[in-house]
Amino acid sequence: MTLNKQLLCVSLLLLSLPWAGCQYLREMDASLRLGQETTLQATTEVIARALAQSPETLSPHGIIAEPASNPNDNHALYCHPLPAPVWADGYNEEWPDLPSATLPSAEQQLHYYCGIYRDELALFFIIKDKQVVYNNPTRSLTENGDRLLITTGSGREYSLTAVAPGSITARYWLNPHTTYRESRINASWVEQGNGYQLEVKMPLSLTKGKLSFALIDESDQGSTRYDLNKNATPWFVYQAPAIKQVLRQFKQQGIRLRLANPQGLLISTTGDPTSANGHEGHWLLRKLYRYILSSNQYTKTAYPNGIDYSERDEVKNALLGTASSRWYKEPGRSNHHLLATAVPVSVDNTTVAVLVAEQSSEQTAALTDQAFSRLFLLSLSVIVITALGLFAYASWLSLRIRRLNKATQMVIDNQDYSSNHYSSSSLNSKANDEIGSLTRNYAELMKRIHEYTEYLQSLSRKLSHELRTPLAIIHSSLDNLNAQTLDDKSQTYQQRAKQGANRLGNILTAMSEARRVEESIEQAEPEIIDIDGLLEEVCQAYQDLYQHHQIILTGINKIGQQLKAVPDLLVQMLDKLIDNATSFCPEHGKVTIDLSTSEQSVTLTVSNDGPLLPTSMQNQLFDPMVSMRDKNDEDMHLGLGLHIVYLIVKYHGGKVSGINKADGSGVSFIIDLPSNV
Repeated sequence: MTLNKQLLCVSLLLLSLPWAGCQYLREMDASLRLGQETTLQATTEVIARALAQSPETLSPHGIIAEPASNPNDNHALYCHPLPAPVWADGYNEEWPDLPSATLPSAEQQLHYYCGIYRDELALFFIIKDKQVVYNNPTRSLTENGDRLLITTGSGREYSLTAVAPGSITARYWLNPHTTYRESRINASWVEQGNGYQLEVKMPLSLTKGKLSFALIDESDQGSTRYDLNKNATPWFVYQAPAIKQVLRQFKQQGIRLRLANPQGLLISTTGDPTSANGHEGHWLLRKLYRYILSSNQYTKTAYPNGIDYSERDEVKNALLGTASSRWYKEPGRSNHHLLATAVPVSVDNTTVAVLVAEQSSEQTAALTDQAFSRLFLLSLSVIVITALGLFAYASWLSLRIRRLNKATQMVIDNQDYSSNHYSSSSLNSKANDEIGSLTRNYAELMKRIHEYTEYLQSLSRKLSHELRTPLAIIHSSLDNLNAQTLDDKSQTYQQRAKQGANRLGNILTAMSEARRVEESIEQAEPEIIDIDGLLEEVCQAYQDLYQHHQIILTGINKIGQQLKAVPDLLVQMLDKLIDNATSFCPEHGKVTIDLSTSEQSVTLTVSNDGPLLPTSMQNQLFDPMVSMRDKNDEDMHLGLGLHIVYLIVKYHGGKVSGINKADGSGVSFIIDLPSNV
């Protein structure tokens, strides 16, 4: 991984800054929500105590409501408010989308709707009956046929039965023998395929605050009666305008007040929990802020809509006399929550109503939106600036390291150990940091290597000069000794000394050869030559010289490839390469010289069968005094052949390398020479 990528990964630690900020926001939001709960509960308790001063105003009928434990109220009718008056025509087109109810004893036979518009009560019944039996007026106006009995708070029981579909008359008994017609009740009967529908409308005052009904189903097997309440006529419940007017006096912005009776049924509501002022700032930041706070998981419970609050936890606690709060998910707004606080309205230790106050979480979110926006922008700015700074710093360090690496690579490739490569201003070698110190140490190392290399290069000349005189004395002494009469043992010693002296002379000659090549290179004059013709000529000579090997020339172009070079040096280079190749190639093996050309360069490849190059020695092939031949070889090899090849190739501005063949059958030496034509 590069230095830039490493510092980029390190810069990711800056993400802990917004993470810590988000944790702080969550803690602050939790504290604000707790404060919101406390404040809303205190407000609700104050309103509840004010409402308890006039408990009669909390009932639609102007009386103190009965406790929730009264079994007679288990099936009290709830009358929804209607947006417009209805006509008692037996059809439900005028009825809004209100929830229906059923008779507990006849859930499959009867569904009904109850509503109130101003001072009128309306009822709509859907009755399933496979056998509709109409009234026979000759027998009785009220006592036969399918019928609905409605009982009001005055104790009167009204019978609604039809002779035929259409408008019907409500009748009631004043004594066992006399029935009267109630003209204030309008009703219509409409027959359906699986039963019939009945719509009833009457003045609210006629009910006296209580209402119940029973269904009588006539059939061939007899009659069956289904009652809403068998033992008593309960008070019906509805949202009276008078109660709403009382509750409206305590209306506050951003708070919705709901009032429920002791049975948990809604009797009044006012206010809007989302009516607070909107928030400033970008919508995307607000959405991100809501998403962060949504992880607090205040509740997973969706807000329950409807009129029955008896199953809500906070209302249950309030009915038991304890104020409590609960968070809900706000309808239609996934990241918003609704706080509901329920407080009992008590009179003489009796709960006569429950006051529910609801407030949106936006009340607290408005306080932290602006703080989050500032924190987000500040964190983002710090992260971007710091990341860019680290990236720029990493790029600067990486550039210095690449330049140092490039300078070192040039030293390795060119074998130029001069410290000039490290004195460039681009390396900033005078810097007081670790990279500057490393650059200076590299320069000093290369300087010492350069001095040592020059010493080694001059050592051969010094040794050659100093050893030739003693060597000449040894040769002359041995020649003089040869003229003397020696025994067999002395002659053996004399011959060994002669061989050693000759070998030492060959060594001195080989040591001087590289120097002579350098001197010849300095005096050489390049010229335009035909490389194809040159290779054909030398290959014929090599074939005659190395008769125990196959010398093969490939890639020759009959047109002739022009090359600007010194022909004598090229021939000397080929001599060294062929001599090296044949010495490693087995007898009758192949030594191939391949020529390939391009517009910019000429490539010579000398390949031979035989052992492969050791991996550890491939970078030292062209160094002087390096040889990979068998140490038991009687021939003298100082490893200067390939070094001379390197010097000749370097003079021509080319490159030389040695590699193993791809098929593992031998070794190839590749020389790239620029054409320069």
